[in-house]
Amino acid sequence: MTGHRLRAFGRGLTLVLALTAPPREAAAQAPLTPQEVLRAVDRALPLIEQARRDVDAAAGDLVSARGAFDLSLSAKGSRLDGEYDNSRVSTLIEQPLTTWGATAYGGYRAGRGTFADYDGKAATTGSGEVLAGLEVPLLRDRAIDSRRAGTAAAELGVERATRQLDAARLGYFTAALASYWDWVAAGRQLSVARALLTLAEVRDTQLADAVALGQIAAIERTDNQRAIFQRRSALASAQRLFEQASIDLSLYYRGADGVPLRPSLDRLPPLPATASGPAPDEAAEVTAALARRPDVQARRLTRDRQRVELRLAENTRLPALDVFSEVGRERRESPKGGTSFEVGLTFKPPVQRRKAIGQTLKAHAALARADLDLRWTEDQVRAEVQDALSAVRAAAAVREAVAAEVEVARELERLERDRFDLGDSTQFLVNLRELAAADAAVRDIRARTDYEKALARLDRATGRVLDHLPPP
Repeated sequence: MTGHRLRAFGRGLTLVLALTAPPREAAAQAPLTPQEVLRAVDRALPLIEQARRDVDAAAGDLVSARGAFDLSLSAKGSRLDGEYDNSRVSTLIEQPLTTWGATAYGGYRAGRGTFADYDGKAATTGSGEVLAGLEVPLLRDRAIDSRRAGTAAAELGVERATRQLDAARLGYFTAALASYWDWVAAGRQLSVARALLTLAEVRDTQLADAVALGQIAAIERTDNQRAIFQRRSALASAQRLFEQASIDLSLYYRGADGVPLRPSLDRLPPLPATASGPAPDEAAEVTAALARRPDVQARRLTRDRQRVELRLAENTRLPALDVFSEVGRERRESPKGGTSFEVGLTFKPPVQRRKAIGQTLKAHAALARADLDLRWTEDQVRAEVQDALSAVRAAAAVREAVAAEVEVARELERLERDRFDLGDSTQFLVNLRELAAADAAVRDIRARTDYEKALARLDRATGRVLDHLPPP
């Protein structure tokens, strides 16, 4: 057997499988990295932009809630003709305070003409009366009232919307990383398919020369031609798989204008190394996840908001007892002129408190639901971390086993080709060994990228995916 004529391409597949890199003419393109994809997701993914608008809406609710403490101005005037002929005018400025639920007020009033004895206080001197006062609740509305509760709830709403934005980023980052590694795997598989076809096409020319010289039987070349058609079909399937992966990735990888981009084969990065770090500690990972996961934090904020609602409901069951003080000043144009000072109490005891009791019962139920929802979410997070750790361990074991298989498959391919050179084998068997080596190479690609996807799942379960980029 004229093995020396075949040794020129004898170890071609082994070399090609070891160097399944993009074409050299496109090497000027920088490899696409996971961080570049994540930056594009964070910058331009419409669904994340939608979550950001929810944060804006929550901020608007907070501004609206703080409007309950806006300064208010009112004015009133009247004219009475008849037995008592008089005119009245008054203005009042009120400023609700965040301290103790107090309200400060000031104003001006004037009453001229004749007034009934029971309405004598309405009469003022010609210049009118300037007054200022302060009203402070002692029981109901002292610790909390609707204004402060609304503001506290709105502040928690902003924080909750921010945590929900982080939860959205967490989910879409993980989905983007999965698509990215699928794209890397599809591109590397396409390189393997091209290498297999190139090897068979180069060999066909040399086999044709050997058959023409009578050095090998014609069936050997015929079997190689069958392999060429088979590998062309496999290349077409691999091309379709890569195009599909590029389209899927383009949903996340976008340009500065937000338009989806389909990364080409020349941007494939090197396959990730097979080295593994120390095994993560399950208890530590679960603890970190419960502290970091934004969906857990969002539910804790929901619970805190329900606590505010409960405090407000319990506040309505208290009697209203308010103290007020007021000072008035008139110009001394008559014996009635001068400064007046008034201090007093207003008391309104609850008689039937069914509304207040009902609101309290409802608030207790809502708080219990929030607690149960938080507990269920924490259980889910714990299970996600445990499952992600299991997936990482399994993916690492598969990756190590397939890496060893690749070495054995390449050695068998080399030995089978040596036997063919010596006349002890056939092109059919050589083709089978090549296919087996290529299959092992493809599964090695999948094993490496699946391991990276498993790591991304673990980063999602623990919330570490958000550390890949600065906060929005």
